Amino acid sequence: MRVLTPDLLVAAVTELSKGTRLVRARDVVAWCERNLVDPQGDGLKHQALWDADQDEARGQCRLLKFKSGESKQSRMGWALVAHGARAREAAAHLGWGEQRWSGERWDWLGGSAPVPTRRYGSGGVNGHAEPAAQGTSPG
Repeated sequence: MRVLTPDLLVAAVTELSKGTRLVRARDVVAWCERNLVDPQGDGLKHQALWDADQDEARGQCRLLKFKSGESKQSRMGWALVAHGARAREAAAHLGWGEQRWSGERWDWLGGSAPVPTRRYGSGGVNGHAEPAAQGTSPG
């Protein structure tokens, strides 16, 4: 089984972004499973995914990165640079912020991490409100 690389991460986001401009981490992990690509590698859970993300940002920078907060449990996603405006709009709708690799660490565009908020839909199930947006935990 191949281990996820920056090129494979871009391939996953490219394929998955045909349906949506903002591709969530859980969708990339599912893409990896379908394509016999290991998102974990030798490290912690999804370590190869996080390494590919960082290596891609250090290299060609073909992807934009978005997160819902600064904790390890924050939801995370990517978009192709070419889909920037629509991906930023989708991320803003979810309350996610954009990050950029500074060469040493991930910096939040706009200065700080988004404050996670619960957003509820109007109807819900059986009259109870339910979250309007679902995501995935990176860890």
